[in-house]
Amino acid sequence: MKKILFVCSGNTGRSPMAEFVMKKLVNDAGLSEKIFIASAASKPTEGGDLHEGIAAKLREEKIPYTKHTARQVTADDYKNFDRIVCMDAGNIEQVEKICGGDPDKKISRLIEKDIPWDKNGFATTYEDILRGCKKILETLKI
Repeated sequence: MKKILFVCSGNTGRSPMAEFVMKKLVNDAGLSEKIFIASAASKPTEGGDLHEGIAAKLREEKIPYTKHTARQVTADDYKNFDRIVCMDAGNIEQVEKICGGDPDKKISRLIEKDIPWDKNGFATTYEDILRGCKKILETLKI
């Protein structure tokens, strides 16, 4: 089973959005039994819930989501996940620090630029995440 971890700063917005978008894409492709998807924060977090604006955008796009509690990435995540996909360059630096580097080249950015925290309906955030998740699905060797 392939395991993918999405990471943003606080694990209440961009990374859970990516988690739920990817879960839908994987489910629609009939690969739910072959790909495990989760999300985490690159900074210390105290278990925040999914941001309401993100939840609203997921509902608007008909992306199913479940209750979400934020958590911080750990060094064990590096061992347990095949890919750690970050929303911005700062997340990559923070995750590498937590994990002691990236010797296996598992850590990457979702797309070629930082994913914005777009509070105006999160349209840009969603479009960037959807594009990145589709690209990951296309390139996975299952």
